[in-house]
Amino acid sequence: MIRLIASDIDGTMVPDSSDYIHPGYYDAVRELKKKGITFCACSGRQFHSMEQLLAPVTDDIFFITENGTLVRTKDRILHRWAVDPDQYIPLLEDIRAIEGASAVVSFPEVSYVESGEESRAFTFLRDSYRYAIENVPDLMALPHENVLKVTIYCENAEVVCADFMGSHWGRELKMAASGTQWIDICSPDAGKGAALAFLQDYLGVTKEETMYFGDNMNDLPAFAVAGIAATVANARQEVKEKADLIAASYSELGVLKELRRIINT
Repeated sequence: MIRLIASDIDGTMVPDSSDYIHPGYYDAVRELKKKGITFCACSGRQFHSMEQLLAPVTDDIFFITENGTLVRTKDRILHRWAVDPDQYIPLLEDIRAIEGASAVVSFPEVSYVESGEESRAFTFLRDSYRYAIENVPDLMALPHENVLKVTIYCENAEVVCADFMGSHWGRELKMAASGTQWIDICSPDAGKGAALAFLQDYLGVTKEETMYFGDNMNDLPAFAVAGIAATVANARQEVKEKADLIAASYSELGVLKELRRIINT
């Protein structure tokens, strides 16, 4: 019996960076709750963005935000994993050296850039993802504690950042592609798998009672702790190869159809 369903958002439930989700998802979340099934939105997005997208049901669900560095309800942070403060400055220094890349630093309630309010990273996060985001003169001047995630933004990120990802940072921190333009960097103890396992313990739910939907490489750790690992037809091939179930693409509302199937079972 499934008691917990968690799903990635971008590329799984909606197109990347969309600020609209089919309202049928709200009804499905409410019906799942009536059946005793908890729903968790699990995303690389910050909480502010997820809260707006899922506004009608935020009181009914859990959130795994910032690529698995924060677990919370609408009103309360349950657990967080922060980047080691001693790594913060040297990490930013090396990101600054990557040509064409800019950094986004995420705290529980707000994210920061230093690339300017006209930069692509700033306008994309503000206007598409609806982030709470601010531009500052120098990211290194921010407090080093409670940094949930540092994200590299650039075109064709996995190729541009290949040397960086293969450096000592790739061994000391956790890195994952989150779409074609983003590389998320967080504590080695964090990630969607760790966050989902924490939520399972918090709710008293087993792996076998958990279903997870995802489409990208950062979703694979969550697959490992879910009894049913599900993906969508538009997912990366590496993800489809690890999935127990492949639903229709997000454009065909594949996750919503699977939720309705579970509701009607």
